[in-house]
Amino acid sequence: MINKILLATDFSPNADAALTLAIELAQKGPRALDIVHAYRIGVIVLPPPLELLGLPPSGPALDHLEAALESRAQQARAAGLRVRARALVGDPKEAIGDYAREIGADLIVVGALGLGLLDRVLVGSVASKVIRHAPCPVLVVPRSG
Repeated sequence: MINKILLATDFSPNADAALTLAIELAQKGPRALDIVHAYRIGVIVLPPPLELLGLPPSGPALDHLEAALESRAQQARAAGLRVRARALVGDPKEAIGDYAREIGADLIVVGALGLGLLDRVLVGSVASKVIRHAPCPVLVVPRSG
């Protein structure tokens, strides 16, 4: 039984496809969804094509991050779900895994790849790292298109 679903988003189209699926799953079960975006200090990824490097989120960047999270939370609320949305500071694989443990998540849902080709070659996909560090099953939603 899936009682707690956690969606990790990087605001990419793939992550938005994962959001749609997470909403559908939550509607059939717990009627609740946690949505998180994890970022490292110094690398803040905002909805494409915006990306800020070398700055902790503050002012307009923090406002944009919070608005992007709230937009996805509103989509889930409109589907009748209870939603918690949070920005997490730290390495995404660790921050997402730690948060999943904290809330007792039964399932983590992520989009397949939100990184560019160079990032995937240098650091690997965030989704694959989340899988290796997750305390529960991870559902990876394939790339759209």
